[in-house]
Amino acid sequence: MCKVTIRSGGRSQDVPARAGQRLGDVLRAHVPSFAMPCAGNHTCGKCKVEVRGSASAPEEEELRLLSATERAAGVRLACSCRIDGDMTVTLREAGASTIVSWYETPAVERRGEGRGFAVDIGTTTVALQLIDLATGRVLAERLAENEQRGWGADVISRIEACQKEGVQALSERIARQLEALAAECLREAGDGPVAGSVVTGNATMLHLYEGLDPSSLAVAPFAVQSYFGCGSRRTLAGAPVYLPRCVGAYVGADIVCAALAADLLGGGVQLLADIGTNGEMALARDGKLLCCSTAAGPAFEGAGLSCGMPAAPGAVRSVKQDGEALRWETVGGAPAAGVCGSGILDALAVMLETGAMDDSGYLEEDWRIGDSGITVTQKDVRQIQLAKSAICAGVLTLLEAEALPAAAVQRFAIAGGFGSTMDLDSAKTIGLYPADLRERAVFIGNGALGGAYMLLMDRTLRAASERIAQEAVELPLSANAGFMERYVDCMSFETF
Repeated sequence: MCKVTIRSGGRSQDVPARAGQRLGDVLRAHVPSFAMPCAGNHTCGKCKVEVRGSASAPEEEELRLLSATERAAGVRLACSCRIDGDMTVTLREAGASTIVSWYETPAVERRGEGRGFAVDIGTTTVALQLIDLATGRVLAERLAENEQRGWGADVISRIEACQKEGVQALSERIARQLEALAAECLREAGDGPVAGSVVTGNATMLHLYEGLDPSSLAVAPFAVQSYFGCGSRRTLAGAPVYLPRCVGAYVGADIVCAALAADLLGGGVQLLADIGTNGEMALARDGKLLCCSTAAGPAFEGAGLSCGMPAAPGAVRSVKQDGEALRWETVGGAPAAGVCGSGILDALAVMLETGAMDDSGYLEEDWRIGDSGITVTQKDVRQIQLAKSAICAGVLTLLEAEALPAAAVQRFAIAGGFGSTMDLDSAKTIGLYPADLRERAVFIGNGALGGAYMLLMDRTLRAASERIAQEAVELPLSANAGFMERYVDCMSFETF
């Protein structure tokens, strides 16, 4: 056996490892917060660590993702580096990501007593709030990166990981994380009984939480093991857990909860878009709900971009052209370390408006964000191009299914962490959504968490939410010819 010393945040731990074992597998087991966005497929270059000691020599696929300076400093990719003997690994420090926990909801009756947890398990992040059921007051909250991220940044990567390592590994990781976050909330607010909890998420996240095999979600006909709308086999802080119902394999309980929070069935023509790793949308008309989901991918969260990062301190979050000057801001005012989703959208809008990029997305050369030291590459543009096209094409396909122009939408509710931080004008400029929706757009924050709060506060809403999910119609896009045509059309960086 070999000894691997892991240094992170001023702390050090020694862990055992086998000779020949990949360093990334060791870090995933012992450092839950360690992320490998591409699931260890050696494509993103985001799992950089400093290595001293006995390690395998880097191969070509690893070298191409490391600069000469990084190689000289002993930087390696954890997904590629194999352990040959004792070594010391220093993890790069990364500030906490800005995670959205605020939400706006319709008035809800307070029918409970005691305390309970409202939880949103996102693919990228986890949000948990301890609520006073009598007053609706948030007593404590914890926001964190989803500890399953060592198995990849998107649901397909997590599903593939289940085939390799077993469902139980991912299931226990998220269950332990929720228990730890809940315990921290209880210590902050004072120990006491918990009456119950509501845990929401997309279908894959709920399958993993319950320990159900999600593999059928990834292949046609996209069968689900459970639609939920039931009690969990797990407890949280010793109390029962309710899991809201999903619409289908890719329209999960999170969009049902967001529809509640947005009061989507409150009348008129309303559109909801939860923009993140998964682009889920719902169109409400005459009391009916038509839903779809697009594979936006993790680019909006910073993954897959050459200088991409979550919205943590140092991430460029805003880029604006002010006359001849280019102005940029970072999260927390920290020195620029990368660019997050809102920043890359702003950057592309400026590039388009100044002619640095044409409407096809072509760049003559890499584009620098002022004097930040951060650059946008052609590959970065293509990643955002694919993601924004999926969102816009999904919206247009929903509207056409109901024979509605975008101008007929009376309210456009945008939910999700990325959606709640993006600049609406930048998003319109690059064609993330139809231009006629701009003046109708409102941010509702973490709609999934808001809906979970409503179901926690008023148990009578649970039957209503299950009915919404059962009666909603899912519009499959994978074999929809109209969607594919729009997807290609929406690749252009222009207003639609």
